[in-house]
Amino acid sequence: MEKKQGSMSFVARIWLEPETNGDAVWRGHVRHVQSNDEAYFQDLGSMNEFLARVSGVAGPTLTAQPLKDATKSESGTVIDMKRKD
Repeated sequence: MEKKQGSMSFVARIWLEPETNGDAVWRGHVRHVQSNDEAYFQDLGSMNEFLARVSGVAGPTLTAQPLKDATKSESGTVIDMKRKD
């Protein structure tokens, strides 16, 4: 992808939603402030694709991570994650 010049701003709302089998799935909405392009997505890969398409910059490759480890930072310390409604 060719990189576009200048800064860009995005507004995102991302949440975990339970599935009927007990697993959780990422859902969200992202809006590009400058163009008002927006997308709803059902996984982080789709969000990453939207950001790459709008920005012209391919982001990092997403890797699968078990949900039980999602609250750990790279150093292995637990991050305090509080739900804000």
